[in-house]
Formats: sequence, C-alpha cells, structure tokens
Amino acid sequence: MSEESILDEQQTYYRARADEYDEWWERLGKFDQGPEANSHWNQEICELLNIFASLPLDGDLLEFAPGTGYWTELLADRARSVTAVDGAPEMIANNRARLGDKAEVVTYVQHDIFDWVPPRRFDGMVFCFWISHVPRRRLSGFLAKCRDALRVGAPMFFVDNLCEPTGYAVDQVMPDSDSEFTQRLLNDGREFTIVKNYYDPEELQDAARAEGISLDVGNTSTYFQYGVGYAT
Repeated sequence: MSEESILDEQQTYYRARADEYDEWWERLGKFDQGPEANSHWNQEICELLNIFASLPLDGDLLEFAPGTGYWTELLADRARSVTAVDGAPEMIANNRARLGDKAEVVTYVQHDIFDWVPPRRFDGMVFCFWISHVPRRRLSGFLAKCRDALRVGAPMFFVDNLCEPTGYAVDQVMPDSDSEFTQRLLNDGREFTIVKNYYDPEELQDAARAEGISLDVGNTSTYFQYGVGYAT
C-alpha cells in the first residue's frame, strides 16, 4: 500500500472509531488493564494536565486533530477562540456535543490537516495523539505548518503515546518498531492499517528547531510523551 492510501485508510478508521474512541482514554472494555494499571494511567494524565495548566495558552488558539473534545474543552475554558481542525466529521460532531455551550468559542474546520493552510497566526497551538500519525517524510512539513500558524513566542503543546503495551487494548499486538504502520481493530472486528510512529525526543527537537520552533520533549514514567515548544 502507498503512504497516501494508508493515510486515507487512517482517516476512515478514525471516522469509524469516533463513537468508541473515548473507551481508550477512559480505560473501558478491551482497554481496561486492571485497577493498578488504570490508576497509574490516570495519575499520569494528572501529570500532563499540570503541565498543560502551566502554559500560557490563551487568546486565539489552534488545535489539530481535536477528536472527541477532551483537550478542546480545556482550551475553550481559557481561550478567546479555538480553531479546531479535524478530517473526521464524526469526531467534530462528538466534540461539539461534548462542549455544549462552550462550543460557541470554537470554529470547527473539517479538513485534511496535511493539506490545510493556516489563514493567520495564532497565540498558541495544541495537538494531542496526532504527531505519531505523521509519516516521517512529512514531519518537517508538518512542523513548518505549525511554525507558520504561530506568532513569535507563541506556545505549542502536544501529547502522544509511548510504546507501552498496557497503554493499548488487551488484544492488540504492538507494532514492529522498524515499521511506520500498525493494524487497529474496531469493536465490530473491522481492521485498519494506520501510521504509528514513536518518535525519539531528539528527532522531534531537531526537526522542530530546523523549522523555527524551540521544543523540549519529555515523558511520563510509562504511558505518555509530551512536548512544550515556542515559536522563535
């Protein structure tokens, strides 16, 4: 399969997964790894939220791949406006429903993120569980898009997965670390191939620096990688 066809399949997968996506985040069903692992997962989410809360994310903000709205809701509490760009209309519908009245400050844009062109510069940016779905050959272009979307000094925050089996479904086989692609199953048994990269922190930092973003990448103890950057 070509990269383009896999990206199309990835989009189809997330459209189909919209109504079951939060099972993963909330550790429900096949994502329930037991009380100890689930408690540790939630503790690490609290760690991420503390980092997120410490950042000057206000004004007019941009969010890529907002999904079902967990982070969008937090941004809406702080922002003058949020522009949320997602390719899946089903995700956007669930996001809007989750936010309710808070969605009044959100402009939803249904568009392929790789093709979307920022119409202006924003005061900050967030993308959570997205960068691992960016193919390596598109990484520099994506980071250049991020820089083009930010005013000088604006913050950027991201979160993604570490390659940890208990962070996924109990029946999922972890991908080959040498491959950019992995298989994912929906609850109804349909299987999809998607992009899944576990980027090295230095690789991300160097790639961001080359595009004009000062980025520090860290991780929680088990489940999550995160990045905090500023447009230079």
